Amino acid sequence: MTQRRIYQDEYPYFVTFNTLGGEPWFEEEKYAELLARIIFETGEMKGYKILSYQIMPNHVHLLVGKRTLESVRLEDDKNVNSIDNSAERTFSKVRDPKKQRTHAISDLMQSIKGNFSYKHKLGLIWQSRFHTRIVNTPKYLATITKYIQENPVKEGLSKMYSKSPYQFFDWYKIQNLF
Repeated sequence: MTQRRIYQDEYPYFVTFNTLGGEPWFEEEKYAELLARIIFETGEMKGYKILSYQIMPNHVHLLVGKRTLESVRLEDDKNVNSIDNSAERTFSKVRDPKKQRTHAISDLMQSIKGNFSYKHKLGLIWQSRFHTRIVNTPKYLATITKYIQENPVKEGLSKMYSKSPYQFFDWYKIQNLF
């Protein structure tokens, strides 16, 4: 059984997800274009701001920011093992006012991966897990954005990986996070 993660909603997330077996699916630009569209559509649908992404041949880095929708407090969730019962614990969820449903970061990732796999019709291409980190300081945000921006150069990839559809930054939103 997978343990549920507890996050603070006020910070952006740095997410990395990989292709199954390290296959370089995104060497083909048509797949990168499709994934970029799906990232934006799914972010909008699930209430997340897409601040930045980097599509590499076999993995993706994603920076999702503060949601414009209301955060949900989960005081009485029986699945939460709280060390300090007086502390306010929250999951990374947002409320969709149209559907009155909450969306966790795992919902966003499941939708991105699932929609891509469905639309490209090539079968399962993603590892089931993904990695998240909370970006909770301006210094760490600068480190993450620099890492995302320089990742293709560090890996010795062609310049096409440093522009659309492979790379995106919303510098205005990033600079106004903290």
